[in-house]
Amino acid sequence: MKMTLLGLSFLLSTSIFAQKDSLPSGVYSWSKANVQKTSGFERRQVLNGSTLDLVNLEIHTTTLLPGQLNHPPKASPDAEELIIIKEGSVKVTIEDSTKILGPGGLILLVAGDKQSMLNTSDKPVTYYVLVYRSRDGLNVARGKSGGGSFMKDWKDFVTIETDKGQSRPIFDRPSSMFKRFDVHATTLNPGFASHPPHTHRTEEIILMIRGNGEMQIAETRYPTAPGDVVLVNSKVPHNIKNVGNVQCSYYAIQWHSNAE
Repeated sequence: MKMTLLGLSFLLSTSIFAQKDSLPSGVYSWSKANVQKTSGFERRQVLNGSTLDLVNLEIHTTTLLPGQLNHPPKASPDAEELIIIKEGSVKVTIEDSTKILGPGGLILLVAGDKQSMLNTSDKPVTYYVLVYRSRDGLNVARGKSGGGSFMKDWKDFVTIETDKGQSRPIFDRPSSMFKRFDVHATTLNPGFASHPPHTHRTEEIILMIRGNGEMQIAETRYPTAPGDVVLVNSKVPHNIKNVGNVQCSYYAIQWHSNAE
């Protein structure tokens, strides 16, 4: 796992939550992540640790070769998962529902629901898996009443044209881990920034889908490439700008705790 870190002095001077945070704000590189290969599979570990509001946050990618199944249907009884397709297409089964998802497709898997993923194409498929456990604890009933597990392809998301590019609201709802879980996708035209540098209590992940950006974290700017994962801890100033010649797109993932 390799990443670009903020200066130690900034972390010590601004984060009153440092005792709970093992994962610093920064850009975690997918291309430089350690690769583990087995028959039919490839895994890259992007990050693994804790944050202010998460007992554990683990992010990795899995690559399935044609014809490969990730595993027989199984559930995580005490963790929730967010899965995002990076490249290729895959057949996803959650309980009794099945759907083919392509690049940018997203899955929310509430704790306790069974899933399996089968590569039915003739090319490899790679997808992100975000596994997390909240410090607020598990509430499966809340996750079910909030809509349950969710899967949708990129082409099916509502697209809103903006003066900077595009916005795609994915969901903003309760889940089995959070009282409120907000995921949306943003596309920026060349030269545009998402917004001025700002802070908020909520922790956030920026997952780069395509294009190149420049991520400002505190007073430092870092390049971001497709596949990179950006973690922004609570109250850390940040924004992102498209520094390329074509559009860039990313997922913005925010979870809200009872402490807010």
